[in-house]
Amino acid sequence: MKHPRVALLGDLNIDTLLTISRFPQPGWDGLAETASVQIGGTVVNTAVVLRRLGVDCALLGSIGRDLWGDYLCQALQPLEIDLRGVVKQPSCMTGLTFIAVTPDGERTMFSYRGANTAFAPHHLNTEVLRSADLVHLSGYALLAPPQRETAFAALSQAEAVSLPICLDSGLQPVMDAPDVFESVLSRVSVGILGMAEVAYLSGYRHPEEALDWLLGLGMTWAALKMGSEGCWLADHEHRIYLPAFPVNVRDTTGAGDSFTAGVICGYVHGLGLAPTAVLANALGALATRVYGAGLALPGPEVLFPYLQEIAPLTDWLPYEGAITTLKRFLVSLEDILPTSQEGWS
Repeated sequence: MKHPRVALLGDLNIDTLLTISRFPQPGWDGLAETASVQIGGTVVNTAVVLRRLGVDCALLGSIGRDLWGDYLCQALQPLEIDLRGVVKQPSCMTGLTFIAVTPDGERTMFSYRGANTAFAPHHLNTEVLRSADLVHLSGYALLAPPQRETAFAALSQAEAVSLPICLDSGLQPVMDAPDVFESVLSRVSVGILGMAEVAYLSGYRHPEEALDWLLGLGMTWAALKMGSEGCWLADHEHRIYLPAFPVNVRDTTGAGDSFTAGVICGYVHGLGLAPTAVLANALGALATRVYGAGLALPGPEVLFPYLQEIAPLTDWLPYEGAITTLKRFLVSLEDILPTSQEGWS
């Protein structure tokens, strides 16, 4: 089968993950129980999950000409993610994020964006961008120049050749640059936001009002990430609410990025609204069962067993049909799924 292709523009980072029992008081010392170094950044996390679901991916962004940048590129090579659009900046450090995870699975991040913000319009690889079937933009790319101007250049180039545009906003970017997001949302085909972001921009605090507002801006699909309360997904004919699937949470890092990958995957593969909602919800839940993000995020080898596991726990009417669609989809990924995986065919 032909794989759809997505170009993703945003931050490429190295994550240092620390599990702690509690935050120390100011001026005190905090001791971590475990530590790991992983690749990360919103578009990296989303691309990893997408690639494992049969979507060809190309990254657009900047890293430093340093050991961290080399490590990130080497880690992505086995997935065959296109890195021609990634620029190495000689005068900047690769973006670094320090993530503290408490016993309840909640993560607190401290980020240095480094080379990410130096991604300038002349760095934009037009060939990579225009070869895509969809352009995905992380909200963090809209925060600071020259990366912000590059994001706008990518939007204009995508529009010039009628490519659909996806945006995953993020709360902090929306709070820091609301005027920028107000100018971008009407240009988006697939919008993925949290309720807090929509409320901040529009004043609407009820999900269905938020969906009306987003679709009224011209979006084809609108998705609301609601964490432990589940998700909404809507087009101009239907809207779906799914409560969060049951999961023992270890770490919420990357859960939103995995959810985003599910929405994009469903959109570019044409799976339909209900199967996409189930896929995105499940991917978000599964991401919380592992520590960290990047290559630690679960792939299709655990997706369908999990969907079968939670099937008896839901009485949502469209669920059975959605599962059937997703099962056919997963089985079709013959070059990605392990052939010995029991229960997929």
